Amino acid sequence: MKFICITLLISISCIFAPAQAETLKQILNRLDNELKIKDIYDNQKQSHIDSICSQLPTLHDDRKALCMEYCKIAKEYETFISDSALAYYDRAAIIAKELHDTTPAIQAGLGRIKVMSIMGFFHEAMTELDSIEQKGIPDALREEWLDCGRQLYSYIEAYTIQGNSQNMNPYLDMYIANQNRYRTEQLKLLPENSPRHKLFLAEQYYIDGNYKQSKNILNEIISSSNPDNNIYARATANMAVIRENEDNMDDAARYFAMSAIADIRTSVKETTSLQKLALHLYKTGDIDHAYAYISASLADAVFCNARLRTAGISNITPLIDGAYKVQLNRKHKLLMFTALISTLLAIAFVGACIFLLKQMRKLNATRQQLKQANSIKEEYIGHFLDLCSIYMDRLDNFCKTVTRKITAGQTEELIKMAKSSKFAEEQHKQFYENFDGAFLHIYPTFIDDFNKLLQPGEQITVKDPGKLTTELRIFAFLRMGVDDANKIAGFLHYSVNTIYAYRNKVKNKAIDREHFEENIMKIGTVW
Repeated sequence: MKFICITLLISISCIFAPAQAETLKQILNRLDNELKIKDIYDNQKQSHIDSICSQLPTLHDDRKALCMEYCKIAKEYETFISDSALAYYDRAAIIAKELHDTTPAIQAGLGRIKVMSIMGFFHEAMTELDSIEQKGIPDALREEWLDCGRQLYSYIEAYTIQGNSQNMNPYLDMYIANQNRYRTEQLKLLPENSPRHKLFLAEQYYIDGNYKQSKNILNEIISSSNPDNNIYARATANMAVIRENEDNMDDAARYFAMSAIADIRTSVKETTSLQKLALHLYKTGDIDHAYAYISASLADAVFCNARLRTAGISNITPLIDGAYKVQLNRKHKLLMFTALISTLLAIAFVGACIFLLKQMRKLNATRQQLKQANSIKEEYIGHFLDLCSIYMDRLDNFCKTVTRKITAGQTEELIKMAKSSKFAEEQHKQFYENFDGAFLHIYPTFIDDFNKLLQPGEQITVKDPGKLTTELRIFAFLRMGVDDANKIAGFLHYSVNTIYAYRNKVKNKAIDREHFEENIMKIGTVW
Protein backbone atom coordinates (compact mmCIF):
# COMPACT_ATOMS: atom_id res chain seq x y z
CA MET A 1 0.00 0.00 0.00
CA LYS A 2 2.85 2.33 0.88
CA PHE A 3 4.50 1.62 -2.50
CA ILE A 4 1.26 2.43 -4.36
CA CYS A 5 0.92 5.77 -2.53
CA ILE A 6 4.52 6.73 -3.33
CA THR A 7 4.01 5.81 -7.01
CA LEU A 8 0.81 7.87 -7.15
CA LEU A 9 2.55 10.90 -5.64
CA ILE A 10 5.40 10.64 -8.15
CA SER A 11 2.92 10.44 -11.06
CA ILE A 12 1.00 13.49 -9.84
CA SER A 13 4.20 15.47 -9.37
CA CYS A 14 5.23 14.66 -12.97
CA ILE A 15 1.89 15.82 -14.34
CA PHE A 16 1.96 19.12 -12.47
CA ALA A 17 5.72 19.69 -12.70
CA PRO A 18 6.66 23.34 -13.36
CA ALA A 19 7.57 24.47 -16.85
CA GLN A 20 11.17 25.06 -15.81
CA ALA A 21 11.64 21.28 -15.30
CA GLU A 22 11.40 20.90 -19.07
CA THR A 23 14.40 22.16 -21.02
CA LEU A 24 14.04 24.55 -23.94
CA LYS A 25 15.16 21.80 -26.32
CA GLN A 26 12.45 19.45 -25.04
CA ILE A 27 9.74 22.09 -25.38
CA LEU A 28 10.89 22.98 -28.90
CA ASN A 29 10.69 19.29 -29.83
CA ARG A 30 7.12 19.24 -28.55
CA LEU A 31 6.36 22.40 -30.50
CA ASP A 32 7.83 20.90 -33.68
CA ASN A 33 5.60 17.84 -33.30
CA GLU A 34 2.53 20.02 -32.73
CA LEU A 35 3.28 22.07 -35.84
CA LYS A 36 3.43 18.88 -37.90
CA ILE A 37 -0.16 18.01 -36.91
CA LYS A 38 -1.66 21.48 -36.64
CA ASP A 39 -3.85 20.76 -39.68
CA ILE A 40 -5.57 18.10 -37.57
CA TYR A 41 -6.45 20.67 -34.92
CA ASP A 42 -7.64 23.11 -37.59
CA ASN A 43 -9.83 20.45 -39.20
CA GLN A 44 -11.31 19.61 -35.81
CA LYS A 45 -12.02 23.30 -35.23
CA GLN A 46 -13.68 23.64 -38.64
CA SER A 47 -15.69 20.46 -38.07
CA HIS A 48 -16.94 21.85 -34.77
CA ILE A 49 -18.01 25.08 -36.48
CA ASP A 50 -19.64 23.12 -39.30
CA SER A 51 -21.66 21.13 -36.76
CA ILE A 52 -23.02 24.41 -35.35
CA CYS A 53 -23.76 25.70 -38.84
CA SER A 54 -25.71 22.53 -39.62
CA GLN A 55 -28.30 23.62 -37.04
CA LEU A 56 -29.02 26.92 -38.81
CA PRO A 57 -31.81 25.60 -41.11
CA THR A 58 -33.80 24.45 -38.08
CA LEU A 59 -33.78 28.00 -36.68
CA HIS A 60 -35.00 29.76 -39.80
CA ASP A 61 -38.39 30.61 -38.29
CA ASP A 62 -36.96 31.68 -34.92
CA ARG A 63 -35.17 34.88 -35.93
CA LYS A 64 -33.85 35.73 -32.48
CA ALA A 65 -32.43 32.23 -31.98
CA LEU A 66 -30.90 32.44 -35.47
CA CYS A 67 -29.30 35.76 -34.57
CA MET A 68 -27.76 34.31 -31.42
CA GLU A 69 -26.53 31.28 -33.37
CA TYR A 70 -24.82 33.58 -35.89
CA CYS A 71 -23.06 35.29 -32.97
CA LYS A 72 -22.01 31.89 -31.62
CA ILE A 73 -20.50 30.86 -34.95
CA ALA A 74 -18.77 34.23 -35.32
CA LYS A 75 -17.26 33.83 -31.84
CA GLU A 76 -15.73 30.52 -32.90
CA TYR A 77 -14.25 32.18 -36.00
CA GLU A 78 -12.85 35.31 -34.22
CA THR A 79 -9.22 34.21 -33.81
CA PHE A 80 -9.45 31.49 -36.47
CA ILE A 81 -10.73 33.14 -39.68
CA SER A 82 -11.57 36.79 -39.00
CA ASP A 83 -13.28 37.37 -42.37
CA SER A 84 -15.81 34.64 -41.61
CA ALA A 85 -16.32 35.98 -38.09
CA LEU A 86 -17.11 39.46 -39.42
CA ALA A 87 -19.51 38.03 -42.01
CA TYR A 88 -21.51 36.14 -39.37
CA TYR A 89 -21.57 39.14 -37.00
CA ASP A 90 -22.91 41.22 -39.91
CA ARG A 91 -25.70 38.68 -40.45
CA ALA A 92 -26.54 38.77 -36.77
CA ALA A 93 -26.59 42.58 -36.81
CA ILE A 94 -29.04 42.61 -39.74
CA ILE A 95 -31.46 40.27 -37.97
CA ALA A 96 -31.15 42.22 -34.69
CA LYS A 97 -32.02 45.40 -36.56
CA GLU A 98 -35.09 43.70 -38.04
CA LEU A 99 -36.17 42.56 -34.57
CA HIS A 100 -35.53 45.98 -33.00
CA ASP A 101 -33.83 44.07 -30.19
CA THR A 102 -31.09 46.05 -28.45
CA THR A 103 -29.28 43.18 -26.71
CA PRO A 104 -28.41 41.04 -29.76
CA ALA A 105 -27.64 44.21 -31.71
CA ILE A 106 -25.09 45.28 -29.09
CA GLN A 107 -23.68 41.76 -28.89
CA ALA A 108 -23.17 41.65 -32.66
CA GLY A 109 -21.66 45.14 -32.59
CA LEU A 110 -19.18 44.19 -29.87
CA GLY A 111 -18.21 41.14 -31.87
CA ARG A 112 -17.64 43.31 -34.94
CA ILE A 113 -15.40 45.62 -32.90
CA LYS A 114 -13.21 42.73 -31.77
CA VAL A 115 -12.88 41.33 -35.27
CA MET A 116 -12.20 44.72 -36.85
CA SER A 117 -9.46 45.25 -34.24
CA ILE A 118 -7.86 41.95 -35.25
CA MET A 119 -8.12 42.89 -38.93
CA GLY A 120 -6.54 46.29 -38.32
CA PHE A 121 -9.66 48.39 -39.01
CA PHE A 122 -8.98 50.58 -35.99
CA HIS A 123 -10.88 53.67 -37.14
CA GLU A 124 -13.99 51.65 -37.95
CA ALA A 125 -13.74 49.73 -34.67
CA MET A 126 -13.35 52.91 -32.65
CA THR A 127 -16.29 54.53 -34.45
CA GLU A 128 -18.53 51.55 -33.68
CA LEU A 129 -17.32 51.43 -30.05
CA ASP A 130 -18.16 55.13 -29.60
CA SER A 131 -21.58 54.60 -31.19
CA ILE A 132 -22.66 52.22 -28.41
CA GLU A 133 -24.26 54.23 -25.61
CA GLN A 134 -22.99 53.13 -22.22
CA LYS A 135 -26.37 53.59 -20.59
CA GLY A 136 -28.01 51.18 -23.00
CA ILE A 137 -25.51 48.34 -22.44
CA PRO A 138 -27.12 45.44 -20.53
CA ASP A 139 -25.28 44.30 -17.41
CA ALA A 140 -24.65 40.91 -19.03
CA LEU A 141 -22.69 42.59 -21.86
CA ARG A 142 -20.94 45.35 -19.92
CA GLU A 143 -17.78 43.33 -19.25
CA GLU A 144 -17.71 42.31 -22.92
CA TRP A 145 -17.94 45.98 -23.91
CA LEU A 146 -15.02 46.84 -21.62
CA ASP A 147 -13.02 43.94 -23.06
CA CYS A 148 -13.61 45.30 -26.57
CA GLY A 149 -12.27 48.70 -25.55
CA ARG A 150 -9.26 47.24 -23.78
CA GLN A 151 -8.43 45.00 -26.72
CA LEU A 152 -8.90 47.77 -29.31
CA TYR A 153 -6.49 50.14 -27.55
CA SER A 154 -4.07 47.26 -26.95
CA TYR A 155 -3.93 46.64 -30.72
CA ILE A 156 -3.56 50.37 -31.44
CA GLU A 157 -0.70 50.55 -28.93
CA ALA A 158 1.03 47.56 -30.54
CA TYR A 159 0.58 49.07 -34.00
CA THR A 160 1.93 52.43 -32.82
CA ILE A 161 5.18 51.11 -31.32
CA GLN A 162 5.69 48.43 -33.98
CA GLY A 163 9.03 49.12 -35.56
CA ASN A 164 9.15 52.68 -34.17
CA SER A 165 10.42 54.48 -31.12
CA GLN A 166 7.76 54.89 -28.44
CA ASN A 167 8.50 58.60 -28.33
CA MET A 168 7.55 59.14 -31.97
CA ASN A 169 3.77 59.10 -31.40
CA PRO A 170 2.40 61.74 -29.01
CA TYR A 171 -0.86 59.78 -28.63
CA LEU A 172 0.79 56.61 -27.32
CA ASP A 173 0.31 57.57 -23.66
CA MET A 174 -3.37 58.17 -24.34
CA TYR A 175 -3.75 54.71 -25.91
CA ILE A 176 -2.09 53.09 -22.91
CA ALA A 177 -4.19 55.12 -20.46
CA ASN A 178 -7.43 54.16 -22.22
CA GLN A 179 -6.38 50.52 -22.26
CA ASN A 180 -5.66 50.61 -18.52
CA ARG A 181 -8.95 52.39 -17.85
CA TYR A 182 -10.95 49.65 -19.55
CA ARG A 183 -8.96 46.96 -17.76
CA THR A 184 -9.51 48.59 -14.36
CA GLU A 185 -13.27 48.64 -14.96
CA GLN A 186 -13.17 45.03 -16.11
CA LEU A 187 -11.51 43.95 -12.88
CA LYS A 188 -14.39 45.49 -10.94
CA LEU A 189 -16.96 43.44 -12.85
CA LEU A 190 -15.16 40.09 -13.12
CA PRO A 191 -15.66 37.61 -10.24
CA GLU A 192 -12.62 37.61 -7.99
CA ASN A 193 -10.34 34.59 -8.33
CA SER A 194 -11.88 33.76 -11.73
CA PRO A 195 -9.23 32.93 -14.37
CA ARG A 196 -9.95 36.10 -16.39
CA HIS A 197 -9.83 38.26 -13.24
CA LYS A 198 -6.46 36.75 -12.30
CA LEU A 199 -5.13 37.21 -15.83
CA PHE A 200 -6.06 40.91 -16.03
CA LEU A 201 -4.87 41.52 -12.48
CA ALA A 202 -1.50 40.00 -13.37
CA GLU A 203 -1.35 42.26 -16.44
CA GLN A 204 -2.09 45.30 -14.25
CA TYR A 205 0.65 44.36 -11.79
CA TYR A 206 3.07 43.96 -14.73
CA ILE A 207 2.16 47.40 -16.10
CA ASP A 208 2.65 48.89 -12.63
CA GLY A 209 6.13 47.35 -12.51
CA ASN A 210 5.29 44.82 -9.81
CA TYR A 211 6.81 41.82 -11.61
CA LYS A 212 6.96 39.63 -8.51
CA GLN A 213 3.24 39.85 -7.78
CA SER A 214 2.41 39.44 -11.47
CA LYS A 215 4.54 36.27 -11.72
CA ASN A 216 2.94 34.81 -8.60
CA ILE A 217 -0.54 35.15 -10.12
CA LEU A 218 0.58 33.91 -13.53
CA ASN A 219 2.25 30.84 -11.98
CA GLU A 220 -1.01 30.11 -10.18
CA ILE A 221 -2.96 30.34 -13.47
CA ILE A 222 -0.44 28.20 -15.36
CA SER A 223 -0.36 25.46 -12.74
CA SER A 224 -4.15 25.27 -12.42
CA SER A 225 -5.27 25.82 -16.03
CA ASN A 226 -5.85 23.34 -18.83
CA PRO A 227 -2.83 23.73 -21.16
CA ASP A 228 -5.19 23.59 -24.13
CA ASN A 229 -7.11 26.82 -23.58
CA ASN A 230 -6.71 30.52 -24.32
CA ILE A 231 -6.25 31.58 -20.68
CA TYR A 232 -3.23 29.27 -20.40
CA ALA A 233 -1.82 30.58 -23.69
CA ARG A 234 -2.16 34.21 -22.60
CA ALA A 235 -0.77 33.54 -19.12
CA THR A 236 2.35 31.81 -20.48
CA ALA A 237 2.78 34.58 -23.07
CA ASN A 238 2.60 37.24 -20.34
CA MET A 239 5.06 35.28 -18.23
CA ALA A 240 7.40 35.12 -21.24
CA VAL A 241 7.27 38.92 -21.62
CA ILE A 242 8.12 39.41 -17.94
CA ARG A 243 11.04 36.97 -18.10
CA GLU A 244 12.20 38.73 -21.26
CA ASN A 245 12.20 42.07 -19.45
CA GLU A 246 14.18 40.43 -16.65
CA ASP A 247 16.78 39.35 -19.26
CA ASN A 248 16.11 35.66 -18.68
CA MET A 249 15.85 34.89 -22.38
CA ASP A 250 15.91 31.08 -22.21
CA ASP A 251 13.06 31.11 -19.70
CA ALA A 252 11.18 33.58 -21.90
CA ALA A 253 11.64 31.28 -24.90
CA ARG A 254 10.27 28.32 -22.93
CA TYR A 255 7.13 30.21 -22.01
CA PHE A 256 6.67 31.54 -25.55
CA ALA A 257 6.91 27.94 -26.79
CA MET A 258 4.33 26.79 -24.21
CA SER A 259 2.00 29.57 -25.32
CA ALA A 260 2.51 28.68 -29.00
CA ILE A 261 1.66 25.03 -28.31
CA ALA A 262 -1.58 26.06 -26.59
CA ASP A 263 -2.44 28.33 -29.55
CA ILE A 264 -1.84 25.50 -32.03
CA ARG A 265 -4.02 23.08 -30.08
CA THR A 266 -6.86 25.60 -29.90
CA SER A 267 -6.40 26.74 -33.54
CA VAL A 268 -5.79 30.36 -32.50
CA LYS A 269 -4.19 32.04 -35.51
CA GLU A 270 -4.14 35.58 -34.10
CA THR A 271 -1.12 35.31 -31.82
CA THR A 272 2.39 36.67 -31.26
CA SER A 273 4.05 33.90 -29.22
CA LEU A 274 5.44 31.95 -32.18
CA GLN A 275 6.66 35.18 -33.79
CA LYS A 276 8.48 36.32 -30.62
CA LEU A 277 9.95 32.85 -30.14
CA ALA A 278 11.29 32.94 -33.70
CA LEU A 279 12.94 36.32 -33.06
CA HIS A 280 14.56 35.03 -29.85
CA LEU A 281 15.90 31.90 -31.55
CA TYR A 282 17.22 34.03 -34.43
CA LYS A 283 19.18 36.12 -31.93
CA THR A 284 20.61 32.99 -30.29
CA GLY A 285 21.65 31.47 -33.62
CA ASP A 286 19.03 28.73 -33.97
CA ILE A 287 18.23 29.79 -37.54
CA ASP A 288 16.46 26.59 -38.62
CA HIS A 289 13.87 26.82 -35.85
CA ALA A 290 13.57 30.59 -36.26
CA TYR A 291 12.84 30.25 -39.98
CA ALA A 292 10.31 27.43 -39.44
CA TYR A 293 8.48 29.34 -36.72
CA ILE A 294 8.35 32.70 -38.48
CA SER A 295 7.06 30.97 -41.62
CA ALA A 296 4.36 29.17 -39.62
CA SER A 297 3.49 32.41 -37.80
CA LEU A 298 3.14 34.32 -41.08
CA ALA A 299 0.98 31.54 -42.57
CA ASP A 300 -1.34 31.70 -39.53
CA ALA A 301 -1.61 35.50 -39.66
CA VAL A 302 -2.45 35.43 -43.36
CA PHE A 303 -4.93 32.58 -42.83
CA CYS A 304 -6.69 34.58 -40.10
CA ASN A 305 -6.32 37.88 -41.98
CA ALA A 306 -4.79 39.43 -38.85
CA ARG A 307 -3.21 42.46 -40.55
CA LEU A 308 -1.44 43.79 -37.44
CA ARG A 309 0.29 40.45 -36.87
CA THR A 310 1.14 40.15 -40.56
CA ALA A 311 2.77 43.58 -40.51
CA GLY A 312 4.74 42.75 -37.37
CA ILE A 313 5.98 39.49 -38.82
CA SER A 314 6.93 41.20 -42.07
CA ASN A 315 9.31 43.47 -40.15
CA ILE A 316 11.44 40.61 -38.89
CA THR A 317 10.99 38.03 -41.67
CA PRO A 318 13.72 39.58 -43.91
CA LEU A 319 16.26 39.27 -41.07
CA ILE A 320 15.50 35.62 -40.42
CA ASP A 321 15.11 34.80 -44.11
CA GLY A 322 18.48 36.39 -44.89
CA ALA A 323 20.21 34.46 -42.12
CA TYR A 324 18.50 31.27 -43.26
CA LYS A 325 19.75 31.73 -46.83
CA VAL A 326 23.29 32.35 -45.59
CA GLN A 327 23.08 29.17 -43.57
CA LEU A 328 21.70 27.25 -46.53
CA ASN A 329 24.58 28.45 -48.67
CA ARG A 330 27.04 27.34 -46.01
CA LYS A 331 25.35 23.94 -45.81
CA HIS A 332 25.38 23.68 -49.59
CA LYS A 333 29.13 24.20 -49.68
CA LEU A 334 29.58 21.61 -46.95
CA LEU A 335 27.33 19.25 -48.87
CA MET A 336 29.39 19.70 -52.04
CA PHE A 337 32.57 18.97 -50.10
CA THR A 338 30.94 15.93 -48.51
CA ALA A 339 29.72 14.79 -51.93
CA LEU A 340 33.26 15.03 -53.28
CA ILE A 341 34.64 12.97 -50.42
CA SER A 342 31.76 10.52 -50.79
CA THR A 343 32.48 10.17 -54.49
CA LEU A 344 36.11 9.35 -53.83
CA LEU A 345 35.07 6.87 -51.17
CA ALA A 346 32.49 5.43 -53.53
CA ILE A 347 35.12 4.95 -56.22
CA ALA A 348 37.33 3.21 -53.71
CA PHE A 349 34.38 1.15 -52.57
CA VAL A 350 33.48 0.18 -56.12
CA GLY A 351 37.05 -0.87 -56.69
CA ALA A 352 36.96 -2.99 -53.57
CA CYS A 353 33.64 -4.50 -54.64
CA ILE A 354 35.00 -5.38 -58.06
CA PHE A 355 37.96 -7.09 -56.42
CA LEU A 356 35.67 -9.03 -54.11
CA LEU A 357 33.35 -9.98 -56.94
CA LYS A 358 36.27 -11.48 -58.85
CA GLN A 359 37.04 -13.65 -55.84
CA MET A 360 33.41 -14.74 -55.51
CA ARG A 361 32.97 -15.95 -59.08
CA LYS A 362 33.34 -19.51 -57.83
CA LEU A 363 29.79 -19.32 -56.49
CA ASN A 364 27.54 -20.26 -59.41
CA ALA A 365 24.32 -18.69 -58.10
CA THR A 366 26.01 -15.40 -57.33
CA ARG A 367 27.72 -15.42 -60.71
CA GLN A 368 24.37 -15.86 -62.48
CA GLN A 369 22.76 -13.02 -60.59
CA LEU A 370 25.70 -10.73 -61.26
CA LYS A 371 25.62 -11.71 -64.91
CA GLN A 372 21.95 -10.80 -65.26
CA ALA A 373 22.42 -7.59 -63.29
CA ASN A 374 25.39 -6.57 -65.45
CA SER A 375 23.34 -7.35 -68.56
CA ILE A 376 20.58 -4.97 -67.44
CA LYS A 377 23.11 -2.28 -66.62
CA GLU A 378 24.71 -2.65 -70.03
CA GLU A 379 21.32 -2.35 -71.68
CA TYR A 380 20.59 0.80 -69.67
CA ILE A 381 23.94 2.30 -70.66
CA GLY A 382 23.51 1.24 -74.28
CA HIS A 383 20.07 2.81 -74.57
CA PHE A 384 21.29 5.90 -72.76
CA LEU A 385 24.19 6.25 -75.19
CA ASP A 386 21.84 5.68 -78.13
CA LEU A 387 19.52 8.41 -76.91
CA CYS A 388 22.44 10.75 -76.33
CA SER A 389 23.72 10.04 -79.85
CA ILE A 390 20.27 10.62 -81.38
CA TYR A 391 19.77 13.94 -79.60
CA MET A 392 23.32 15.08 -80.33
CA ASP A 393 22.69 14.44 -84.04
CA ARG A 394 19.39 16.30 -83.89
CA LEU A 395 20.96 19.20 -82.05
CA ASP A 396 23.73 19.31 -84.65
CA ASN A 397 21.18 19.25 -87.51
CA PHE A 398 19.10 21.90 -85.80
CA CYS A 399 22.15 24.16 -85.40
CA LYS A 400 22.99 23.66 -89.08
CA THR A 401 19.41 24.54 -90.06
CA VAL A 402 19.51 27.66 -87.89
CA THR A 403 22.86 28.71 -89.35
CA ARG A 404 21.64 28.13 -92.90
CA LYS A 405 18.43 30.10 -92.44
CA ILE A 406 20.15 32.99 -90.70
CA THR A 407 22.75 33.12 -93.48
CA ALA A 408 19.94 33.09 -96.05
CA GLY A 409 18.11 35.84 -94.16
CA GLN A 410 15.16 33.56 -93.48
CA THR A 411 14.72 34.77 -89.90
CA GLU A 412 10.94 34.95 -90.10
CA GLU A 413 10.77 31.34 -91.26
CA LEU A 414 13.17 30.42 -88.47
CA ILE A 415 10.99 32.15 -85.87
CA LYS A 416 7.91 30.45 -87.30
CA MET A 417 9.64 27.10 -87.09
CA ALA A 418 10.70 27.75 -83.48
CA LYS A 419 7.17 28.74 -82.48
CA SER A 420 5.61 25.77 -84.22
CA SER A 421 4.36 23.07 -81.87
CA LYS A 422 5.00 20.45 -84.55
CA PHE A 423 8.72 20.37 -83.79
CA ALA A 424 8.13 19.83 -80.06
CA GLU A 425 5.47 17.22 -80.77
CA GLU A 426 7.85 15.29 -83.00
CA GLN A 427 10.50 15.37 -80.27
CA HIS A 428 8.01 14.19 -77.66
CA LYS A 429 6.75 11.45 -79.95
CA GLN A 430 10.29 10.30 -80.69
CA PHE A 431 11.15 10.39 -76.98
CA TYR A 432 8.13 8.22 -76.13
CA GLU A 433 9.04 5.74 -78.88
CA ASN A 434 12.65 5.53 -77.73
CA PHE A 435 11.65 5.28 -74.09
CA ASP A 436 8.99 2.62 -74.74
CA GLY A 437 11.34 0.55 -76.89
CA ALA A 438 14.18 0.75 -74.40
CA PHE A 439 12.00 0.03 -71.38
CA LEU A 440 10.20 -2.94 -72.94
CA HIS A 441 13.52 -4.31 -74.10
CA ILE A 442 14.76 -4.31 -70.51
CA TYR A 443 11.42 -5.40 -69.02
CA PRO A 444 9.82 -7.46 -71.83
CA THR A 445 7.11 -8.93 -69.54
CA PHE A 446 6.19 -5.61 -67.93
CA ILE A 447 2.76 -5.21 -69.60
CA ASP A 448 1.67 -8.80 -68.81
CA ASP A 449 3.00 -8.63 -65.25
CA PHE A 450 1.35 -5.24 -64.78
CA ASN A 451 -2.06 -6.52 -65.94
CA LYS A 452 -1.79 -9.44 -63.50
CA LEU A 453 -1.91 -6.91 -60.68
CA LEU A 454 -5.26 -5.52 -61.89
CA GLN A 455 -8.75 -6.84 -61.22
CA PRO A 456 -10.37 -9.09 -63.87
CA GLY A 457 -11.77 -7.01 -66.72
CA GLU A 458 -9.63 -3.97 -65.82
CA GLN A 459 -6.52 -4.97 -67.77
CA ILE A 460 -4.91 -2.35 -70.02
CA THR A 461 -4.89 -3.21 -73.71
CA VAL A 462 -1.99 -1.97 -75.85
CA LYS A 463 -3.09 -1.24 -79.41
CA ASP A 464 0.40 -0.78 -80.87
CA PRO A 465 2.89 -3.57 -79.98
CA GLY A 466 6.12 -2.19 -78.58
CA LYS A 467 4.44 0.96 -77.26
CA LEU A 468 3.12 1.90 -73.84
CA THR A 469 -0.09 3.70 -72.99
CA THR A 470 0.08 6.84 -70.87
CA GLU A 471 -0.90 4.87 -67.74
CA LEU A 472 1.73 2.20 -68.38
CA ARG A 473 4.34 4.86 -69.15
CA ILE A 474 3.72 6.58 -65.79
CA PHE A 475 4.18 3.31 -63.90
CA ALA A 476 7.19 2.46 -66.05
CA PHE A 477 8.85 5.57 -64.65
CA LEU A 478 7.83 4.41 -61.18
CA ARG A 479 9.44 0.99 -61.85
CA MET A 480 12.63 2.79 -62.81
CA GLY A 481 12.63 4.51 -59.41
CA VAL A 482 11.24 7.88 -60.51
CA ASP A 483 8.54 8.37 -57.84
CA ASP A 484 8.40 12.18 -57.92
CA ALA A 485 5.18 13.25 -59.67
CA ASN A 486 6.78 16.57 -60.65
CA LYS A 487 9.59 14.80 -62.51
CA ILE A 488 7.22 12.39 -64.22
CA ALA A 489 5.01 15.30 -65.25
CA GLY A 490 8.07 17.05 -66.68
CA PHE A 491 9.09 13.97 -68.71
CA LEU A 492 5.62 13.36 -70.11
CA HIS A 493 4.60 17.03 -70.40
CA TYR A 494 1.49 16.64 -68.27
CA SER A 495 0.39 18.56 -65.18
CA VAL A 496 1.15 17.10 -61.76
CA ASN A 497 -2.61 16.80 -61.09
CA THR A 498 -2.97 14.71 -64.27
CA ILE A 499 -0.21 12.37 -63.13
CA TYR A 500 -1.90 11.94 -59.74
CA ALA A 501 -5.25 11.36 -61.45
CA TYR A 502 -3.82 8.60 -63.69
CA ARG A 503 -2.07 6.93 -60.77
CA ASN A 504 -5.15 6.95 -58.56
CA LYS A 505 -7.37 5.75 -61.41
CA VAL A 506 -5.19 2.72 -62.09
CA LYS A 507 -4.59 2.13 -58.39
CA ASN A 508 -8.33 1.84 -57.79
CA LYS A 509 -8.41 -1.05 -60.29
CA ALA A 510 -5.69 -3.00 -58.47
CA ILE A 511 -6.31 -6.31 -56.75
CA ASP A 512 -4.13 -5.23 -53.83
CA ARG A 513 -4.55 -1.45 -53.81
CA GLU A 514 -2.53 -0.93 -50.61
CA HIS A 515 0.62 -2.64 -51.94
CA PHE A 516 0.08 -1.92 -55.63
CA GLU A 517 3.08 0.34 -56.15
CA GLU A 518 5.32 -1.99 -54.11
CA ASN A 519 4.29 -4.85 -56.41
CA ILE A 520 5.12 -2.69 -59.45
CA MET A 521 8.68 -2.34 -58.16
CA LYS A 522 8.99 -6.14 -58.03
CA ILE A 523 8.32 -6.60 -61.75
CA GLY A 524 11.43 -7.98 -63.49
CA THR A 525 13.35 -8.26 -60.21
CA VAL A 526 16.20 -10.72 -60.21
CA TRP A 527 16.15 -12.88 -57.07
